[in-house]
Amino acid sequence: MISLKHRFNLLKACIGSLVINLYIAPLSVYGNVQSSSNQYSVCIKQLKKFSISGEDAATACSDALIPKELSQCVSIIGNIRQIDGSDSLRACFQVRRPIDLGNCVVSIHRILPNQTDINSNVDKNLINSLTLLDSCRSSLNPGLYAECVIATVKEVKDITHIKAMSICLTTESIF
Repeated sequence: MISLKHRFNLLKACIGSLVINLYIAPLSVYGNVQSSSNQYSVCIKQLKKFSISGEDAATACSDALIPKELSQCVSIIGNIRQIDGSDSLRACFQVRRPIDLGNCVVSIHRILPNQTDINSNVDKNLINSLTLLDSCRSSLNPGLYAECVIATVKEVKDITHIKAMSICLTTESIF
């Protein structure tokens, strides 16, 4: 039997997906009218901005299910200086929902400096951006995973970010 908390989380995920789809659907209708560029061209151009070679960008975009989502994921993660373009491209390419991956990485990364200032026991060197990227990539639901990590770090005293990521990733496999 599914617990009430799990049902609530499923309901939140369904509603969130519905809202996103309602927002994205009209954009895709107008996308072809407003722009002469196709999604492969947009994808390649965006990837090249993050030091990815033209050939690698073309290969990745041509193999992607939805090229614009792939390049958007790399763009979202690209704002984090410690993660280079090829690492973010590799991670974005491996997941079903690349935009969710990008949002997961950015959401958790945003709290890292603030929590480091508050909690003197947290060593900045322990917070590895590639570990963050890999943990969001490994998650089955990056949005809920990010919420779990953020809440755990804020609510549990003296817990490291790495430990919070590990706890939240482990509990996903239980459900």
